Amino acid sequence: MVTHDTARHRQAMEVILVVLGGVMTRPTEPLAGHPVMHTADVDEARHVVTEVYVPHELDTAGGRPLDARLNVVASPRLTLGYLIYGADASLTLPPLRHCYHVNLTLSGTTRATRRGGREEVVTAGMRNGVVLLPSEDSTVSWTPEATQYVMKFPRGPLEEHLGGLLGRPVVDTINFDVTMDLRDGPGAQLLSAVRFLQTEIDRPGGLLDAPLARAQLETYVMTSLLLGVPNSYSDALRTSGGQEHPTVVRQTMDYVEAHVDEPLSVSTIARHAGVTARTLQISFSRHLGVSPSEYVRDVRLGRVHADLMTGHPTDMSVTERAMRWGFVNMGRFSDQYRRKYGQLPSATLRSG
Repeated sequence: MVTHDTARHRQAMEVILVVLGGVMTRPTEPLAGHPVMHTADVDEARHVVTEVYVPHELDTAGGRPLDARLNVVASPRLTLGYLIYGADASLTLPPLRHCYHVNLTLSGTTRATRRGGREEVVTAGMRNGVVLLPSEDSTVSWTPEATQYVMKFPRGPLEEHLGGLLGRPVVDTINFDVTMDLRDGPGAQLLSAVRFLQTEIDRPGGLLDAPLARAQLETYVMTSLLLGVPNSYSDALRTSGGQEHPTVVRQTMDYVEAHVDEPLSVSTIARHAGVTARTLQISFSRHLGVSPSEYVRDVRLGRVHADLMTGHPTDMSVTERAMRWGFVNMGRFSDQYRRKYGQLPSATLRSG
């Protein structure tokens, strides 16, 4: 049986149309090419979301059916999903133990609690989100119109990444504030990073065919989370580093050259060099006039150039080579390439 609320929600979704040049088209929801669930059954929704994210209990108001959809992609660094329940739904979660859970509300509203109800927040579309912790129980209630980016960050990769930024191991749970402001400042940067990752995953020939580029963007999302949500390490992130270490520059250059085909975040490079990310930034700026990220980009531009010089237009694609070496935005890549080599990459390929 389809309830009035469910039917009303479905009807609302059906009439949301976008006018493009006078043609009415339906918008594509995020990660539409990666569906794992579309169900009215509460037990099925509970099972699927548990398998993808964490164990929980799921109930609806009056036992009403859902109009639930979940689209999702996952990697060792994070699980990114787009989730809607299409009904008044309530989730009860025990401590997550092995992960951090982040919801960014895109439409509708939710209400979340942590620490046995001692912390509470109401989220609204494009305004704020919520972070659930490994060591605390929590609840989340959804309105029928609520849609969210729903993310799972395994503790190991996120805490290791934080350790790289700090220059020391992280041994305690990251105690994030319960919410963040998505409208301005670092919180807005977090939302922008997640949307960029989702858009590139959805783009044909995008990140799913370029694991190096995908790893870089996922690492950027982790950094944006750590900077965008106040937490127990925020002060340390703001003050870490500050001393110049000229000897690490040469060592880091050699390391980048040898590992440029691997994901290389600033925290990864700093951890290898045995200094903080801030110290690495200062050392590179003082001795090379560029940041570590800019140096990595320059080396990768060189690898693309070498490939194009030895390739042929009939069996090589500029886009494929650029994605192979971690470049995602083709317009920005072409501009960077032209500034470095004085011509467009396509011209290099034709003359190779």
